[in-house]
Amino acid sequence: MAGRRRSPLWPATAAALLLLLLLAHVTEASSGDRQPAFQQCVRTCIDERCDGNAAATAGLARHLRALLWTCGSNCDYECQRQLTRQARQQQPPGRMHQFHGKWAFVRVGGVQEPASVVFSLLNGLMHLRAWPAVRARVPQSHAMRRWLSGFVVLGAWTWFCSAVFHVRDFPLTERLDYFSAGLNVLYIFFLGTVRALRLPAWSAGTRALVLLCAVPYCLHVAYLSLVRFDYGYNMAANAAVGLLCNLVWFVVAFQAYSNGQPFWWKPALLIVLTDLAFSLEAFDFPPVADVLDAHSLWHAATIPIVSQWYDYLISDANWDLRLEQLRKE
Repeated sequence: MAGRRRSPLWPATAAALLLLLLLAHVTEASSGDRQPAFQQCVRTCIDERCDGNAAATAGLARHLRALLWTCGSNCDYECQRQLTRQARQQQPPGRMHQFHGKWAFVRVGGVQEPASVVFSLLNGLMHLRAWPAVRARVPQSHAMRRWLSGFVVLGAWTWFCSAVFHVRDFPLTERLDYFSAGLNVLYIFFLGTVRALRLPAWSAGTRALVLLCAVPYCLHVAYLSLVRFDYGYNMAANAAVGLLCNLVWFVVAFQAYSNGQPFWWKPALLIVLTDLAFSLEAFDFPPVADVLDAHSLWHAATIPIVSQWYDYLISDANWDLRLEQLRKE
């Protein structure tokens, strides 16, 4: 049976629906924190093991102290694990709770979310591996050489911040993760717009676009840092920029198709794959083996996508140069 033709904007529509699911998910992110059994467990542990001093570090293993665990935070972790084990042992198994917005992962060497750390580092490595190709294969005369070099640096930094955040969740590491991720999404929009409009490297149009991106981003960071850190607002802002990314890269794909580029479909496919990877966030589940959850799988899914983006962007820059040369002839 023939299916209905999908609108070219269906990925953007799907992303909007995904945002609603994620915002609904946020409200249930810390149900474990409200459990009386958890609260009592933490209080008892701090009284008995920490002598009432949650900030104490005496008695903790050296690697835990190195990662800034305290007696109180260690009690919190152990109570999370205790309640999670008890829920699994019930017949039928009880509800699995999140604590402080996360599942009760098994700690490895003091690392809170080991799978997400590994996958974040691998994403960053994929960006760094693209540096030699960008410098060697994108001619200096092409405007995208500068911006792709910046993408390598920003991408590596973004995933480094992600890894640090998943090692230990503190307000500072959380904000570094969120702000760098938001900047990375905005930069992908910037890359697509520069490509779609064929802006020269540092023209008046490019400078205007930089300001158009930089000013709202700085205001966004200032509001979250100085006024109120609103998780729902931050997610909505990033999703809105993500929708713009979808649209601008579909425009790039259409332009490439119009110019006869044989791989015109690739940016559209990569955008769809990125959206599908992100959609894992809306369908979270208790971690497999207490390590692998939907969030870590999202990070795993983006690893091959990163390398394919660079492959397309480098090939596209060279195709664009050949097209310009043909037009001049």
